[in-house]
Amino acid sequence: MKRMTLAVTLSLVAMAASSNIKQANAEDPKSPSPMDELGKFVGEGTCSGEWLGMGKSPGHATTGKYHGEKTLDGQWVVIHYDEDKTAVNPKPFHVQQYFSFDPEKKMFVAVSFDNMGPGYTPATSSGWKGDTFTLEYTATIDGKTLSLRDVFTHNSAENSHTGMMRDKKGEWVKTDKETCKSS
Repeated sequence: MKRMTLAVTLSLVAMAASSNIKQANAEDPKSPSPMDELGKFVGEGTCSGEWLGMGKSPGHATTGKYHGEKTLDGQWVVIHYDEDKTAVNPKPFHVQQYFSFDPEKKMFVAVSFDNMGPGYTPATSSGWKGDTFTLEYTATIDGKTLSLRDVFTHNSAENSHTGMMRDKKGEWVKTDKETCKSS
C-alpha cells in the first residue's frame, strides 16, 4: 500500500513538474502580453475636436479630459472621457470604456457605458495594427441598430480618436474626431 501511495505521489509530482515546464516554455518573457498592449490607453490628458453631427444633434466643437488606468487586478484598463459643458455643447458626453483581452477568443474586448442612454455597448478588436486600434460594435440608438467603430491612434506626438458609423449605403462615415495630448 505504501509503495502504491508513493508511486501515485511521484507520478503526480512528475506530471505537475512537466506541466510547469511546458507552461514556462510556452510563456516567452520577451513577448509582450496582450494586456501590455492596452498600456497605451493608460495616462491622462486633454482633448479637443469636433462632433460632426448626427440626426437632431448638430455639429459642434468639443473639449474634454481623459484618464486611463489599469483596474481589477490589472485584468482591465478603463478610460474615463468627460467632455466640457459649453454654450454650443450643453449636454457634454461622458463615457467609461473598459478594455481587456479574451484569451479563449484571442481578441480584445471592450464595454462602454455613457450618459446618452441606459444601455451599454460591447465591442471587439483584433488589436493594434501599427499605431491604430479599431473597435467594432453594434449599438441600438433611438430604436435603430447601428454598426459603429472607434478608431484610436497612438504615436509619440499625440493620440486621437475617431468615431464612425455605417450609413445606409454601407459606407463608414465619421461622427466625431478628437486629438488628445498627455498631461
